[in-house]
Amino acid sequence: MMIQCRLRELMAIRARKEGHRVTYSEITAATGIYNTTLTRLANDKADLIGKTTMDRLCSFFNCQPGDLFIYVPSPEPERGR
Repeated sequence: MMIQCRLRELMAIRARKEGHRVTYSEITAATGIYNTTLTRLANDKADLIGKTTMDRLCSFFNCQPGDLFIYVPSPEPERGR
């Protein structure tokens, strides 16, 4: 199982709506979330995410927490024959 962050997708959606590229620097300026945190989230390397971080991202993207993350089940290993 794996929880995946949809940060890049949300950035692309917002970019299409606003007509300009959305950068980590823009998100950092608006939310106070460090670039390193955003990078770790975007690359699915973050093990923990604080409630405040989620709140700020939801506010920035005008979304719900479930829009930020999705559950992708791990593929079942093939069984020997």
